[in-house]
Amino acid sequence: MEIPYWKAILKKKETFKEEITRFLSDTALFENLSRRILKEVASLVHIRNYKAGEEIFRQGEVGSGLYLIQEGRVLIASKMEGVSMNLADLPKGAFFGELSLFTDEVRTATATATEDSILIGFFQPDLKKLIERKPKVGIEIVMSIASVIAQRLSKTNQVLEKAYFKGKVKRDSV
Repeated sequence: MEIPYWKAILKKKETFKEEITRFLSDTALFENLSRRILKEVASLVHIRNYKAGEEIFRQGEVGSGLYLIQEGRVLIASKMEGVSMNLADLPKGAFFGELSLFTDEVRTATATATEDSILIGFFQPDLKKLIERKPKVGIEIVMSIASVIAQRLSKTNQVLEKAYFKGKVKRDSV
């Protein structure tokens, strides 16, 4: 017996949403959220495909949200006064651009797919709508993202402190 066409379509959509929910649960950003909240996020995200070498966003553009790498790799690079610096080579499961969920500041780096990539975008307008509709869910998502941002900031501070003290020791010994 064959499944009616409309049921097959609905089944595929549910399977896709489940796949996104499972992927989100495996990411550092969302791993501590309940399945119910992950399904809520999965219904808001946008899937984007990028070819190797294609820019996802450019340094200096206003950001609108974060991206999670479902498949592929992304290079984050910055350029200042003619000098380029690769900041990160991100694999499947990594995320970037999270600060633009909370601010309308410009991007501080350029993101480029280094392989054909599938990215999941989670954008500021969607987060704002969710917070308005379901404040408790929105707060849990914001707190989860804030926790990861705080961890990254702490690691950055440690790197800066080491670099500062290493430079100070060298200057003092001269």
